[in-house]
Amino acid sequence: MWKAMVLIMVGLGATSVVGAQTITDPNEIASRLRFWAQESGDPVYYGEVKNVSPGSMRVLGYYQCLALAFIKYEGGVFHYAHKMWGKSSDGSCHYDDVTSFKVGNHGICVRDTNAGFGRAIGTARMTKDNIDYMNSTFRTIDTNTRRVGETGACVPPNGVGAGLYSVKIENGRLKVMTTRPLDYEVSIDAQDPHNPPTNPDF
Repeated sequence: MWKAMVLIMVGLGATSVVGAQTITDPNEIASRLRFWAQESGDPVYYGEVKNVSPGSMRVLGYYQCLALAFIKYEGGVFHYAHKMWGKSSDGSCHYDDVTSFKVGNHGICVRDTNAGFGRAIGTARMTKDNIDYMNSTFRTIDTNTRRVGETGACVPPNGVGAGLYSVKIENGRLKVMTTRPLDYEVSIDAQDPHNPPTNPDF
């Protein structure tokens, strides 16, 4: 019996270690994500963007709400669509309300009927119904050149973006920190954008 209890304890310990594991290898990170180009559905990751201290690169508080969709992964390069918007007065991101708040940040070369360029009111809708993912030019997280943002194919000749400080999966969250500096964090649990989460923060 004691032997069985020891085995159970060892198993539980191993499980907790795996759960707390920090993953920094781009290929391993990609293996744990879901990509629109590989699925019939349109999985979206929800979270928020946080401010970062320029001196210490320490993560500070909330900056914007975030919805993130990964389109494909090729040779260390993540192609993604995203939308950012501010919290409502009650302090919630309201991920389930995709139309009430003006989206202020999204890819400029993404063919999106809900983008809201110029003075148009953009929405937080992130589905294959409104995003033409097969004919768009997406922003990238390039772990080879250590750059994040629009590519030269979108904004010639060199694109527009920031440096990549770090990318990792830690404590159930994907965390991408840029040299702007900002920290983009989403839950690693992909959601159905047709039924987005109702949590105030996700």
